[in-house]
Order: sequence, then structure tokens, then C-alpha cells
Amino acid sequence: MKAEQLPHTIDDLLKLRTNGMLAPNPEYQRGAVWSKTQKKKLIDSVLRGYPLPAIYLHHIKKGIGKYARDDLEIIDGQQRINAIYEFREGAFSLFDPVTDEVTARFPAFLKAEPCPWARKTFDELSAELKKRFLETKISVAMIETDQINEVRDLFVRLQSGLPLNHQETRDAWPGSFTEFVLKLGGKPELARYPGHGFFVNVLGMKPSRDRGKTRQLAAQLAMLFLTRRAHGVDAFCDINAEAISNFYYDNLDFDQASADAQRLYDILNRLEKILTKGKHPKLRGHDAIHAVLLVDSLLDDYPPAWEDKFPQALDRFLEGLARGKAANDTGQADEFWTLYGQWTRVNSDRGDNISRRHRFYVRKMFEYLQPLSPKDKNRLFGEVERTILFYDQDKRCAVCDGTVDWQEGEIHHVVEHSAGGSTSIENGALVHKSCHPKGGAQTTAFAKKFAEQKVEREAGKK
Repeated sequence: MKAEQLPHTIDDLLKLRTNGMLAPNPEYQRGAVWSKTQKKKLIDSVLRGYPLPAIYLHHIKKGIGKYARDDLEIIDGQQRINAIYEFREGAFSLFDPVTDEVTARFPAFLKAEPCPWARKTFDELSAELKKRFLETKISVAMIETDQINEVRDLFVRLQSGLPLNHQETRDAWPGSFTEFVLKLGGKPELARYPGHGFFVNVLGMKPSRDRGKTRQLAAQLAMLFLTRRAHGVDAFCDINAEAISNFYYDNLDFDQASADAQRLYDILNRLEKILTKGKHPKLRGHDAIHAVLLVDSLLDDYPPAWEDKFPQALDRFLEGLARGKAANDTGQADEFWTLYGQWTRVNSDRGDNISRRHRFYVRKMFEYLQPLSPKDKNRLFGEVERTILFYDQDKRCAVCDGTVDWQEGEIHHVVEHSAGGSTSIENGALVHKSCHPKGGAQTTAFAKKFAEQKVEREAGKK
């Protein structure tokens, strides 16, 4: 095999294609598979001066009698050549980074730059831009060999490299959220991204060789945490591949110095400190997610004594989960499986299923962490009690039976605190702020009505 690297302009390649001298070999090449978005992004890259990968061509010399001809078969680069040819023929116009934001998804720094080719076809470009496009040079590896099997082997080798997975692609995105996730999940081959010890020392993950799995979990954790901090404990976002990429894009200007970012670091620090690797069964991604979200609820409202109890509480939960799976395997119903375990297997990255699991996790862990009292023992319910009551009452007001948003809900002492009522789940009721009973008469009437409803609910369960 003889190989030679030769620079060609886009105009050279277009002329070869137009004159029928440049074509793929359908025996081993796939057809046109690029989307319109991919084609537009390629042309945008050319006009921005981004270098393109080399194109590989098989130079075939044929002779019949006194006649001779040269052909060029595309070994690698078919999709790029197709996109360039179609743009030159006027098949599509280019993206406007601002107007086409939803589809194009350009980073903020590009949206701020001039884009004189926005929404234009080739014919609509200025003479200067047409010239820049046609004179752009692309390296072409010209292969000469009479052995077609050598060409096929080269094609296979060119295609056999592992393509970037979703997270490896996100790692290359611009923006502060990318940097935040790299710092959390780690990329040990780069000294500035050692990652947080929680993922290695507690979960036993290996960011140096897991092709972004650790960073993906870090991104999912951050997404759920930040969404709930912004919109309340009932806000659970999807964390599948598309949702993660959208979150990266929507948070290009994320503030790594924000209070929420620092709070997440603090939570991971605490969990790394109190959960020792090897002292528990292997912790999985969903274990990490729910632990982080629970600690976020505990931090402000409860004295730090919960930290000493957390490892034992987690052991009890993991034991219950193991027993629940064993029961399910033998056909027996078990709440650990029906309310938690099965939702780690089926659509586990959907927000509604994460929410379903978290309700159960919070209730059980709160039970196992007892005795646990809020810092304000006199009046206020802590966030964990509020969360449990929020879901126990199906997000409905105990006074008017209307739907309650997390931000507008309050917890009412059924038996007034001043009359000896405890700040406990058993003595709490979710209400709208506007419905919150006030004064002795309203409070007494509500307590009677609530007690009657509780009897009816208990009777309905039997």
C-alpha cells in the first residue's frame, strides 16, 4: 500500500464529485446517515475556521486498451463530503446561533459573536464567505493499492476506534457546568480534576477508566440537587442522556461559587466522612442520589447528631432492600421492592420514578434515624417531616382539600403546641398558608375534623 497526504481545497473535492470521479464503494460503505443538524454544524465549523479531520481516498487507475481513467473511492469522509456538496448545491441554509437556539444549541460565547452566514444558503453568502468556504483546505490521504482487501482492512481500522459516548462528548463542552462536573466526578489524567473522594472512597468508582460513568453520576446528582434547591423538594427532573445534555446547555453560565454549589460540596464531604468504603454492601448510583438529597433536607433543621446514626440507618435500609428483593424473587409482596427496588430497574432515570423512590427512602431513613428532633423543638417542623406529610397527604390541603405546591404549603400542629401538642408527623397536617387555622376556635374545629378523617382513613385501609 502506498499512502500520501495531499492538501485539497473544498472546491477541488466538489469538482471531483461533480465530475463523477469521487464516490463511495457501496459494498462496504454505509449510505448517507447524517442529520440536517450535523450537516449544518459541519459547514458552520468550516466558516469559523475549525480544522476538519482528514479524508481517505482510494486512488484507482484503470486501463482498457488504449484508454485509461482515474477514479477515487471514498474510504473515510463520505458524510463530510455529502454535507459540503449538498450545501454548495443549495440544499439547506445554515443555523442562526440565536434564532435557532433550541435546535442548534450553540454555547453562549458563540451566540455573542457575529455570524454573517446565519440563515443563509451558499448562494446567499457574500463573495468573501463563498471564497473562504471554497478555498478551505482539507487534508486528503491518497491510498494506492491493487489489493482491495487492504482498502477494506483500512476502512475497518478507521471505524474501529471507540466513538465518544454521551458523557465523553459533554466533557468537551464549553461552560461552567462542564467544569463543575469535571471537578466533582474527576478526570484523574488531568491534575486539576482529581474529583471528589465521595465517588472513589465511598462508592468505589474508577473515574480514570470508566469512560465518564463517574462524571455522569456527578452530573445527575448535581441536576437533581440544583433543581430541588431552585423549585422545592417536589421537583424531580429526568436524568437520562438527553436530559443531562439539555441541562449542560441550559447551565453554560453556572456559578461554581454559588451557595448551592458549595452546599453540594459540603454534603459530599460529610457523606465521605461518615460512610466508610467496605463497611456497607456496595453502594450504587441510586443510593448516592437519595443519600445526598436526604442530607440536604437534614442539614439546616436537625442537630448534627444524625451524622453518627446515618451509617447504621443506611445499613438497615440496605438490609431491607436485600430482603425485599429476595421476597420478590419468591413471589412475595414487600414494600421495599414495590415502593423502591423495582423503580431502580424500570425507567430509573425518570423524574417521577426517582420521586417515588425518594418518598419511601426518606420515610424509612427518618424512622431509622430516630430519635431525631428539629433544632427548633418548640414550634417548627423540620424539612424531613414536611416532606413526609407532603406526600402522605397526596399534596392536598387538610382544610380545603385543594392541591398544595411545595412553596405555598405549611405544617399545622393538629393539637396546638401551646396545648402540649408535639412537633411530630403524627401531630402534623399539610395546609395552604391561606388555610392555616388561626385562633382557638378554628384550631379546635380543625382538630376534631382531622381526627374524624384519620379514623375514616384507617378504616378504609382494613
